[in-house]
Amino acid sequence: MLATPGRSHKRVFPWPRLRISPALALASALLVAGCGGGSGGGSGFSFIPGANPPPPTQTPAAFQVKTLSSAPDMISGGDTLLEITAPVGVPLDKVRVSLNGKDVTSQVPAVNPTTRTLRGLVTGLTTDAASTTGSVNTLVVSNADVAAQRTETRLVNYPITGPILSGPHISPYECRTVQNGLGAPLDANCSATTQVAWFYRTNVNTFKPLADPTGPRPADLVTTTTNDGNTVPYIVRVESGTINRGVYRLAVLDNPAKDSPAVWKPGPGWNRKLVAYFDCCGSAQYNQGVHAIDTVLLDFQLSRGFAFMNSTELWNNQHANPHLQGETLMMMKEHVIEEFGEVPKWTVGFGGSGGAIQQYLIAQLYPGLLDGIQPIVSFPETLMPEVMECRLLNNVYKLDAAWTTAKQNAVNGFNTNTCVSWDFAFASIIKSDNAPGCGLTEPANVANVFNRATNPTGIRCDLFQTNVNLLGKRPGTQEARRPLDNVGLQYGLAALNSGDISVKEFLDLNEKIGGFDGDGNPQAARSEADPDALKLTYAGGFKNSFRGPGLANIPIITQRGNADAVGDIHDTTQDLIIRARLERANGRSDNQIIWTLGGTSGVDYMSASIDLMNKWLDNMAADPAPASIDKVVRNKPAGANDACWNKTGTRIDEPASMDPAASCNVVYPRFTTPRLQAGSPMVNDVLKCQRKPVNAADYAVTIAGADLARLQTIFPNGVCDWSKPGAGQEPLRGTYLRLPLS
Repeated sequence: MLATPGRSHKRVFPWPRLRISPALALASALLVAGCGGGSGGGSGFSFIPGANPPPPTQTPAAFQVKTLSSAPDMISGGDTLLEITAPVGVPLDKVRVSLNGKDVTSQVPAVNPTTRTLRGLVTGLTTDAASTTGSVNTLVVSNADVAAQRTETRLVNYPITGPILSGPHISPYECRTVQNGLGAPLDANCSATTQVAWFYRTNVNTFKPLADPTGPRPADLVTTTTNDGNTVPYIVRVESGTINRGVYRLAVLDNPAKDSPAVWKPGPGWNRKLVAYFDCCGSAQYNQGVHAIDTVLLDFQLSRGFAFMNSTELWNNQHANPHLQGETLMMMKEHVIEEFGEVPKWTVGFGGSGGAIQQYLIAQLYPGLLDGIQPIVSFPETLMPEVMECRLLNNVYKLDAAWTTAKQNAVNGFNTNTCVSWDFAFASIIKSDNAPGCGLTEPANVANVFNRATNPTGIRCDLFQTNVNLLGKRPGTQEARRPLDNVGLQYGLAALNSGDISVKEFLDLNEKIGGFDGDGNPQAARSEADPDALKLTYAGGFKNSFRGPGLANIPIITQRGNADAVGDIHDTTQDLIIRARLERANGRSDNQIIWTLGGTSGVDYMSASIDLMNKWLDNMAADPAPASIDKVVRNKPAGANDACWNKTGTRIDEPASMDPAASCNVVYPRFTTPRLQAGSPMVNDVLKCQRKPVNAADYAVTIAGADLARLQTIFPNGVCDWSKPGAGQEPLRGTYLRLPLS
């Protein structure tokens, strides 16, 4: 991460500072003195006695050119916030800037004579909507007095409709600009005219539209004091538009006046920090999504001075595609920097459930976009086999009344009714014919939903199809390959060993559990993963390894307020699964803290989280050391530790653990998951297990005779060997990946 010259606290993107060499200098042969000697030695140059070697040609110093709003090869929308540092000796009024041969010097005015910097929004980059690799533009910075002193930079621009890295957009794609209050779409990519509206906070703690932002102020308008001490009228500017086909909202404190400049810039209400909101759930919808404008009017963010933004593409219920989501955040942040005219001091994420998933995955795949994250009711990723396997388990339980709630809980590991909730709410995310999950309303699209018998080439409404750019397609089809697998998995293993279910029940369960076919329907046979899909799921980060700097070098405040809920899909053990992956990846996890409480605790933990994160990131911004987990940990403020709040709101400081005797776990018992109950280690990231032969000695109960023979028949190729990594489990291939992967 590079610091902006003169402002060492400012975080920017993880691309290198451009130090482009000037144009080729005049060539000359350098004679090296003292290189004569024995035959065959020296440098290959000859020394001629009596000859005076020509003086070396001085190469003019280069201009330093930096794109502040994005990487130079990932620009979107035709403009970029450019910063130029002139070499010593070059008068700033002699700096010339051209784009594709056109003079744009006036767009990059001098801003700091001391640091010799010029900065401005350069517009007019060419766009090629048909290109998958962007449109190449040439920027030249030169000295008007010395023609040879010039620096040439390659800028690659993409359409504001995307994509840049995530691969071809899904199709069909239904627009929702009207439902978002933006009028009819302007094109097939669901673009809309950008709109700005103002709202104000009233003395009864509500937001109202401010119809005349430059007129007399309403009598019920209140003020707010930001977390950097500025007291301003509590008026919020909300900008709405489209980026990467999603509808975004951007809110920030503002105080418009009649004499406001023509080009808007944020005022003293903005604390120079940015919060990105990530929304919930998980689905495979073929539409733009709808976020009402009031979803961006969050008092506890705005009153403190943060700029706050969201997007329908940052709603996991739309496409559950982390590459598309990370790309969208990258493009949105670029827009904010260009419009605000500066890089935020730092950017932090906020959101729960599917919003937590996005924060973890984007931090892994797109390091540098988020300087800290605040995931609520966390899951590590969307692709969690237990979600679908709850349907398989419930199908077995329905066959025999002997499967009491207690026995089901022993097999599932979850709290009571959690598997029922998963089955009801989200197990259909893998069903290709799940028409409601497609989110289609246009008649032609509704009529074209996939059906294996009647419309086998129709629109597939499953999680894998919206991630087909990563997973690839089955040969000869448009169908996404699938990484689902449960071959060798012994459901209820822990329940068997503890005596909660009998040997017969264990055998019955594993004999009848079955799996899913290629369309997501239950079948008698176990599920078998496509080998290439398995590898790409890991290599492309769809299954989160938590490896790399993205999640190691940022503060993580994991939090939840549902620990006393029954039947909630958001089980508290996911926080410890995430911690286990952090520890495996980094050998430590002290950049993450876990806060746990119940719904009756009465604690405003979200406000507490943003206040703590504000101190934490400010401490880090003041620390000039390079990014590292050590830097994160040594800058922890007071209170940045694991804790729970009991049902009366009393805080208990205690490391989060699975120990049932721990004070917090007595108040809020922790549960497990079906795969943990089947023997998976706590990292719980194996999609397809490697196997070992059935061995009666591996069980805490006696399995012999006909029972052992039956067990071997159920698992003819062996059972999961959890001491080995998963089949096809390979490292993350990189960050800012361009899909499809080669």
